[in-house]
Order: sequence, then C-alpha cells, then structure tokens
Amino acid sequence: MSNKKFLLTYIVVTFFAVALIAGINYYIDIYGLFRGKKERKVYINEHTTKYLFSFRYIPENFDGVIFGPSLSDNLNPQELKGFNVYNASIMGVNISELDYLVDNIVAKGHIKFAIICLSPYLTKDHGNKSANINPKEYYGALGSTNLLRTYLLYFIRKYNLAPYRYAQNISNANGWNNFELEMHNIDPKDSIEQRAIRKEFDSTRIDPVAYEELKNTIIKFRQHDIKVIAYFTPVPYQLYQLNIDNNNKFVDSISALFGKNDVLLNFNDEKYKFLNDDYNSFIDHGHLSASGQKVVLQVLDSALERMK
Repeated sequence: MSNKKFLLTYIVVTFFAVALIAGINYYIDIYGLFRGKKERKVYINEHTTKYLFSFRYIPENFDGVIFGPSLSDNLNPQELKGFNVYNASIMGVNISELDYLVDNIVAKGHIKFAIICLSPYLTKDHGNKSANINPKEYYGALGSTNLLRTYLLYFIRKYNLAPYRYAQNISNANGWNNFELEMHNIDPKDSIEQRAIRKEFDSTRIDPVAYEELKNTIIKFRQHDIKVIAYFTPVPYQLYQLNIDNNNKFVDSISALFGKNDVLLNFNDEKYKFLNDDYNSFIDHGHLSASGQKVVLQVLDSALERMK
C-alpha cells in the first residue's frame, strides 16, 4: 500500500470512528443536551454536569431553581411542594461560576423563581476557579475524557460497586447532592467547638467584583420576571456570635441588593436560635444535617406557597 493510499485510508477510518463515537454519545445524551427530557442525575464532576444541564434539562423541566455553594447543595428540592424545583447549587462555586448556569437557564424564559443561598463563600472572590465550567464542555458531551469518567461512575454508582467511596443514591433527578453519605466520622459538636476555641471563622469579606456580579444576577432575574427568594444560610450560633460584627456587616451589605418585591430570609435571626444552637442541625461546622435542612425547606416552602 502506497503512503498516499495508507494516509487516505487512515483519514477515512478515523473520520468514521469519530463519527460513530459521537453518534453513540448523541444517542445516549447523558447530559440532556441534544434530545428528549429524560430524567438526569449527577454521577461525577458536579461543576461540568450541572453546567451542561443548564442548557436544556433544567430550564425545560423545572419551575424554579436553587442557586448556591455546597451549603445549599444538600437541600432536597423534592421536599418543596407544589413546584418542581432543581438544585443547581455546586460545591465550591462562587457567583461568577454560577452565572454561567444562570445565563443559560433564564434564556429559556420558563423559570418562575430562583432561590439564592447567601453565603460569604459566594462573594469572597470572583472569576472561574476551575476549567470544569466552560462552554467547550458542550461539545465534550460528544466525546471526552470527562464523558468517559461519567460513564464509569454511572456504572459504579448504579451497581453499588464502591458504596463507601461512591454512594449509590447521592443524587436525584432534582439536583440534590446528598454528600453526607460520603462524609464519615465527623462530629459536628466537636467541629464547631474546636473552631470556636481557635476563633476560626469563615471569611465574610466581600469581593467588590463579586458583589457587582451578584447584583447583576438579581437584576437579570427581575428582567426575566423571575421571582427572587434569597436566604442567609444558617451558621452555628456559637460561631456566629463570636464573629457577630463581621457577620452583621455581611448581612447588611448583601441585604442592600434586594428590594421590596424580593423575599429575603435570614436564618441567623434570633427567632431561628432553636435551629442554629442545636449541634444536630449540622453535619460539620456549617453544612446542614437532615433535621437542619427540614427547617430551611419548610420556611422556603411557606414562601413559595405565598407565591401561588
């Protein structure tokens, strides 16, 4: 075989192989980008998966969306009655990264409301902190190493092959990340008390660029007639009081972004002391346990009920 013929054969075979792989991935469509409204779950790489879900799966299937970092990521939207809600919160995310999802979701024009978890983590910095939320990932859904990892973790979770490391039911079709299943041997009482002794607090510094981005995100919701419901996430009472001046400054600054037509809740008000002063409300120094989540979801449910 001549070099020219070999090269031509190689090109043709490669083309059809790539086309076949892309076609199979298009048919499987694990991210819901290309066809159908089948239920989707996150199996690995929450950043990329939820970003890709924001193109079609979320806006085409849900009435409302929860946005926030890990502190709202384990709220189960299925506990909110009367509306079909997706939890688009992502571990470690800031407002810059969430805005990629927001832009895709609001563009469809079907979302009725957005629930925003107001945590200092959301506004302490700005910019994309990883390469996992990137428009290039859209075409990676037809073939990429990330897609191969997703398939692998799909089978591991589906058939419960490594339950201690990769819990089987860590997610549902509404975006709930039940990450407590993969957290082991953490004592919330000890975690909170040790932080109090060391006076170790999460930073309440607000990055000025992030502040403007949050402001613009809220404006974007209003421009699309999307009701805004926001809440300051519960902080263990002991830690909140030890750093109360900084915490109050954070609340005052962020509250200024919301208007009379928005719903703004502060789960660190004294009336919620029963929640924040109970170690059982948390699974560590800040993330909510099942009982803590239940209180927050009940209050959010009441706010949604008043929208009807």
